[in-house]
Amino acid sequence: MVTNEVERLLSKFDPGTLLRPSVDIPNSVDLSRAIARLSGDTQVTSGSGSVSEISNLIGASEHIIFVVVDGLGISLLETLPEESFLRRNLARELRSVFPSTTAAALTTLATGAWPSEHSVIGWWTHFTEIPGPATVLPFTNRVTGAPLAQHGIDARSVFPLPSRLSSFKRSAIGILPANLVTSIYSGYSLGSAARRGYSSIPEGVDNTLTRLDATSGPSYTYLYFPQVDSAAHTSGVGSEATRMALANVDSALERLSRDMPGSSKLVITADHGHLDAFPAEPMLISGDDEIGGMLRYAPAGDARVNYYHVREDSIGRFADAYTQRMPEQVVLLTPEEVQDLELLGPGEIPSLTRARMGDYIAICMDASVFAWSAAGADGPDTSRLVSHHSGLSPDEVRIPLIISG
Repeated sequence: MVTNEVERLLSKFDPGTLLRPSVDIPNSVDLSRAIARLSGDTQVTSGSGSVSEISNLIGASEHIIFVVVDGLGISLLETLPEESFLRRNLARELRSVFPSTTAAALTTLATGAWPSEHSVIGWWTHFTEIPGPATVLPFTNRVTGAPLAQHGIDARSVFPLPSRLSSFKRSAIGILPANLVTSIYSGYSLGSAARRGYSSIPEGVDNTLTRLDATSGPSYTYLYFPQVDSAAHTSGVGSEATRMALANVDSALERLSRDMPGSSKLVITADHGHLDAFPAEPMLISGDDEIGGMLRYAPAGDARVNYYHVREDSIGRFADAYTQRMPEQVVLLTPEEVQDLELLGPGEIPSLTRARMGDYIAICMDASVFAWSAAGADGPDTSRLVSHHSGLSPDEVRIPLIISG
């Protein structure tokens, strides 16, 4: 049965106001599988014809340099001059996964799997071991900030699928900001690849070129730039800080393309795009109010998607109370509806992902954002950011595939 909530969401997909995830439209799952195939991973499944299309666009090369510019959606890319390096080398548009957020999208790029399969379904993902939500990348409890190791949680229990990098038939290395080199998530996502840190965008390019000069035989280099995303979050998409970060990345990657060995291929993409919050004030749910009191745990998810684990004695009244309180731009779905819509990917949602989803999933259908405040707290447990992602808007979902070499 198609409910009113599903109909409201479908009405946004039809005119393209929101973009529905689909295996039929080239996406970051296809890109990950194409990179793996070109790197000698014989176990990767094609999944769709787009894998072959992307593989052919990239082509064979001795050295693959795969760059993820965090937050560089198509809308932000188009703010660069037409003659800029990144715009000149745009090969085609792709779509991110849902939720369009770093934790889910980077795990897709590492595994070649949809979020429903790899089970990382938000910046805050619910873990029954806590029980409650935790930040997967920093690997900390959302509520207390304690490392997940204190809860007896390690990478094997968090990530059911391995990183594909360990299956590459190339020497592999990841070049990351120095503060991320030893993180649990970096160790997971890069598999058996070596890791090297950098302290600035130019140094990241320098380290990449040094690695290429020193290597012999086929190689794979992963380079991660979070600077554009950080600037957009704190200052907004149209800010001078974001413009400068993007210009710095553009010039650095042009230098990398110019100076890399002739047998190299530079492949650049993003995990997601950005959309400034409007209105600036978030839709706050507090542990002290009616809705918060119906929850067993703090919400999981992200700025524009929340997963709610509802108290057993509140299941019958939660949906009515929630929809009465929340504005028209919020849609509330059941896990079965999310599965039928294939928002997290095609097919049946595995049990681990299903447990992490909870009882209801709320999605903002515009630029609004959610916030959570624990009972007795002075305000939300996150800083007031200007721009966000994780939703289904074109600004958040449309990402580039840029190829040079």
